[in-house]
Amino acid sequence: MDPFEKRIEQTLEAVMQWEILWTDSPKGFRAHDSGPVSMAIYAKAGSVSYCSHEAGVCVSYKVSGYRNWEGTRSSILEDDRSDKESLISFVGGDAGEAPISGNAAHTLGPGGLSGVPAASSGILWATKIMLRSRAEVVREYRQMHPRELEALRKWLIGPRPDRGDASGITIACFAATDPMVYYYVEQPADPLIMSVFWNRESEEWSVAGSLQRSQNPARFSRLHSIIASIACSGSGRK
Repeated sequence: MDPFEKRIEQTLEAVMQWEILWTDSPKGFRAHDSGPVSMAIYAKAGSVSYCSHEAGVCVSYKVSGYRNWEGTRSSILEDDRSDKESLISFVGGDAGEAPISGNAAHTLGPGGLSGVPAASSGILWATKIMLRSRAEVVREYRQMHPRELEALRKWLIGPRPDRGDASGITIACFAATDPMVYYYVEQPADPLIMSVFWNRESEEWSVAGSLQRSQNPARFSRLHSIIASIACSGSGRK
């Protein structure tokens, strides 16, 4: 396999597992037991997209800029075409940007598939991604020891008006490929769950969002339960 394609597949697999872990897969995604999932992938400068009838969805991610693999759009896949044909339709006009480096058997340009890269083409190929069950993903995250953890802890030291008092936090274990990192902040009045990401442009942690229990008790409870089950710090480790 081409090294570029392999790198894309490995990262996409990790991001899809993160979505399964946090029950944050795109609408219509069909979870499977452990095993390979067939799909077509289209990669170009700045984005990666896939369509999979087995998974039931088409999804696009932005892979450039300050965020790490940020989901931009998705759709439920219910047609009877091949994964490649559905992906060509899904990316549509998005195929008309600068090409990316790498060699592949197929490129996507004017008129559909072509064996010769055009100036406005990306790379398209069919493959299988190995996905694990959510229970297996949870076990994997429980064993992680992120090298970035200590830097994140230091960033959270002391009172922070925009993210709560960091003296009573529980950080969920995370991988370098994860789009976001979640942590729980114990507060007397209303506990808080924060999401942060590593800003690749400023090379520092940045806040992605926050959720107080009073805002959405059901979602808060779900996220808190996941954080506690894969905690890297605090008393919530199980």
